Amino acid sequence: MNQWQASASMQQLKLRAQLLKIVRDYFFAQNVLEVDTPVLSSSTIPDPFIESFQTLYRPITKSIAQNTFYLQTSPEFAMKRLLASGSGSIYQIAKVFRQGEIGQQHNPEFTMLEWYRIAWDHHQLMQEVEQLLNLILASTISLTETVFISYEDIFQKKLSINPHTISQQELLVCMEKVGLSNVLNSSDHRDRYLELLFSHIIEPELGKINPFSKKQEQHICFIYHYPKSQASLAKTAVHNKQEVAERFEVFINGTEIGNGFHELSNTKIQRQRFEENRSQRQKMGLADVPLDENFLQCLEYLPSCAGVA
Repeated sequence: MNQWQASASMQQLKLRAQLLKIVRDYFFAQNVLEVDTPVLSSSTIPDPFIESFQTLYRPITKSIAQNTFYLQTSPEFAMKRLLASGSGSIYQIAKVFRQGEIGQQHNPEFTMLEWYRIAWDHHQLMQEVEQLLNLILASTISLTETVFISYEDIFQKKLSINPHTISQQELLVCMEKVGLSNVLNSSDHRDRYLELLFSHIIEPELGKINPFSKKQEQHICFIYHYPKSQASLAKTAVHNKQEVAERFEVFINGTEIGNGFHELSNTKIQRQRFEENRSQRQKMGLADVPLDENFLQCLEYLPSCAGVA
């Protein structure tokens, strides 16, 4: 094939077009409004593990100062401003951009489906994600019964540890047992250890091997109730005497395809989390980024909702 030719086959392009039609038809029937928000923003997410592309705006006249803008890593902040303005339930098929993400399953530019449901929690949203995925994949993949399992339970089943209560020293021992010793510094946050154990030991089997039956069968797998320290933009709540993030991720065939939250609507807590992110960025030697004040202010008016990307 000549280098100038597109890498996608016509079959892939037609399959993608069919997928987008199914998505749009589904949300139209559900009375969920399609929206389109800006790709460029004067601020970005401070998450130390999601790095944004920057671009410099150069004005034609000197009456306006030069400004740094960021390509969106997700349309979340802009969509929540719409929710706070009374949009009702909304969805978007957006182009998003992330630095440092390139490989077999990642690209620095990709398409993201993100949606929000008013007056829903993360449990209700998981049911809809399952419904939509089955609708999309019905003609291409044979899936067995969907699995729902908590973050704590999957760690117990795979590694015999409680991720919410395990000590740093016990985590070091666990890392050594599974051949991941000396990958991280002993001073790294415990979440870094949990994330490494999850990505290397647990995730490759999710949606591929049923954690209950141990059978190899392709299915949709939801992991929910992550540690409260991994809440990001999610609410926290007490379940089984343990404070957890009301967050879920969804996997098929060992690949994560979605991340959802029962959305936090507390400006003070969200600002505190962002400042902790900025502090962590500083410790990691990453550039500081401006906080999105419009987003933070809109949280005071954000209706109760759940969202997923």
